[in-house]
Amino acid sequence: MKVRVVALVATLLVLGGSLPGPAPVGAEAPTLKVQYIVPVDQVVSLFDIPQIQQTVLKNYGKRYKLELSRAQGTPFLVAAMAAGETDIAYLAYNSFASAVIKGVVPGGLTIVASDFYDSHPEYFAFPWMCLADAPINSVKDLKGKKIGVLAIGTGADASTRLMLKKSGLDPVKDVNIVEIPAPAMEEAVRSKKIDAGFFAPFFAYKALAAGGLKKVLDSYQAWGKPYLFSFVVARNDYLKKSPDAVRAFLDDYVALEKFTQKPENRDAVIDLVVAHFKAPKAILQQFYLTKKDMYRPADGRVNPDDLQHAISRLHELGFLEKDVQVAQYVDNSYLPR
Repeated sequence: MKVRVVALVATLLVLGGSLPGPAPVGAEAPTLKVQYIVPVDQVVSLFDIPQIQQTVLKNYGKRYKLELSRAQGTPFLVAAMAAGETDIAYLAYNSFASAVIKGVVPGGLTIVASDFYDSHPEYFAFPWMCLADAPINSVKDLKGKKIGVLAIGTGADASTRLMLKKSGLDPVKDVNIVEIPAPAMEEAVRSKKIDAGFFAPFFAYKALAAGGLKKVLDSYQAWGKPYLFSFVVARNDYLKKSPDAVRAFLDDYVALEKFTQKPENRDAVIDLVVAHFKAPKAILQQFYLTKKDMYRPADGRVNPDDLQHAISRLHELGFLEKDVQVAQYVDNSYLPR
């Protein structure tokens, strides 16, 4: 482990990188409060790893300070932004659209970067899984069953309802959708607290490796085309107050995305993740930072059309009151050029 970290530092220095130094005297870097949902799967969680801070994040501690935390679902992130407790959050398409429609965040919101795509035919698509011996082999078999999602109002919840409605089931009358945190989803299925559940990548591969579960369907079957599932959203009042801090954070965020996506860095990154998050290495090696993982744009840029597709589909199905025209809320200018 130590050998790989030393090698990581040395490589960066040879390539022209430099380790962060102290902040300039008399200059206090603004604190940026950032929240996300799933550790490891969401690359922003790696900002917590000291070696990453020291070798990849050139602005960390200089142009901004960071308070990084996580929540169970994106509705909780919207509530935190509305209360002024979070400056930047990693939101899903439906929670963002709902927040805009209801105007719950004073001053409004702006999408400043991408996180990851779902339903990409060449990458990971979210699965819904049940016990291998359960009499559930299609979506229609879920009628009368209990389905776990991360939280009501999340992207997981919206995709579940879309999947049900496309198959002729009423998401309210025909099934019981309940909230289950991502780390508890596998146990909830195995103990029969729920009949099927929505699994994020790490937890999906972990559950499949243990055996005894099967996939009912995946999100590509539900959506049929790639869409931007999660993205980086900032409060407008914070953008006005500390634009340089946001640019510095996103500069580091894109640097980290590009660093993790280089094949030659994958083993070192996995070792750091294993050590910091106590994640099983054998599971990560199956999928992490490969095409078996989520598709993450390396440059962090947002294509409004890839998000509009998801929001418009939810509106068509009656899950959103309005078809939010998302392009007016996207600003890629805070990203590095």
